[in-house]
Amino acid sequence: MTSTLELAVPEATQRRRNPVPVTVAVGHRSTLVTAGLAATLARTPGCQVRLSKLSLSRCGSECPESAQLIFGDSALLQRLRESTDFAAAWSLANAKFICVTAGDEPSEHEASVAGRIDAHVPLECPEEELFQLVQRLVGCDASAAPAHARGRVRGGLAPGAFRRVREYIDEHVTDKITTDALAKIAALSLGHFNRAFRQTTGRSPHRYVLERRVAAAKDLLCRTTQALADIALEVGFADQSHFSRTYAAITGETPSQCRRRHR
Repeated sequence: MTSTLELAVPEATQRRRNPVPVTVAVGHRSTLVTAGLAATLARTPGCQVRLSKLSLSRCGSECPESAQLIFGDSALLQRLRESTDFAAAWSLANAKFICVTAGDEPSEHEASVAGRIDAHVPLECPEEELFQLVQRLVGCDASAAPAHARGRVRGGLAPGAFRRVREYIDEHVTDKITTDALAKIAALSLGHFNRAFRQTTGRSPHRYVLERRVAAAKDLLCRTTQALADIALEVGFADQSHFSRTYAAITGETPSQCRRRHR
């Protein structure tokens, strides 16, 4: 009598054998950036990436209907969002938009808060962080990645540098704070500072500044009877509308709701 022993294949092993199929469209005003980004994305661990390239002039005709992720500069992504012909031909509800930025532009953070883009990455984004972003957006478990591509931890800001940056932000929270200025305080290049700050705090410098402004605004909402427009200006927002949108995005409630809760 012959018996057959069947061995169960662990789920993680099965995922490594069967990479997740991902369709990605890439476009940028710089053809070198497009080529470099496409080459990096094609190596995403745990994913079988099918790539297509976009251009601003032909964004509607060059992109496959099934694209899950769309990487592009702000002009291209805006063109895609505003094109009625493109919207009719595509299932935009299922596509995720990732803006490729030259730095930590506030406009892209605002677009992210408003839901116009799903993520943004700097041009100098390390490939490990880009891989993690793709894996997160498509629901690919990072355990499917080869061991050499997982668990790489880059150093954050030195304690002294972070203290100087944090103190500067708290002292100038009502002023216009640029990432360039913060990088100089930390004595790092802009790209290195952005990566190190995110590693230390889990958020971008711009997001951190917004959260500090919202914290200052919350204190005023609870302690004073100042008008919302006055509070917005006092904590560094351009106007009440911007203040209210950002406050709600970060705290989950409007400034008025917060004030009512603490009355």
